[in-house]
Amino acid sequence: MDEVKNARQNMTRRQAVLFGRRALAWSMAALCGAPMVAQAAGISSDLTVSDPWIRTVGGPAPAAGYFTLSNASGTPEILAGVSSPDCGKLTMHESRNVNGVESMVMVVQRPVPPHGRIVFAPGSFHLMCMSPSRAVRPGAQIPVVLRFADGRRLQVRFPVRPIGGG
Repeated sequence: MDEVKNARQNMTRRQAVLFGRRALAWSMAALCGAPMVAQAAGISSDLTVSDPWIRTVGGPAPAAGYFTLSNASGTPEILAGVSSPDCGKLTMHESRNVNGVESMVMVVQRPVPPHGRIVFAPGSFHLMCMSPSRAVRPGAQIPVVLRFADGRRLQVRFPVRPIGGG
């Protein structure tokens, strides 16, 4: 208990607020029995994430994120953005091969069809974690927030794996 008290005394106010928010989110996820998904206010159980993970090569190099987002409702949804406190910037991208030329294009939003799913996978749609923090290391789990066009948010824990470990 003294270790926790000493750690709190050494934290800045901003660090304490971030720590508190993370602890609250993970506690809520654990209490709800959701091992990989924490649901935020306004998100129905119709939107679920499966198989989330981040691939890292280590150090300051960008990391890539993958997952499947399913929509069990009869209404289309729009994934409008992503964020993580452990990425300097987190964005959606699509890998393309046009006439033998590989390219990566930033994606602003992705529709999720009613009773359908979208897949973010190597060689296709994926997340790009630019300037990853030291927390993005194999064995860790980082929080990622999926933002929808209607303002709703879904927080998901992404396990981090080394390149070749996915």
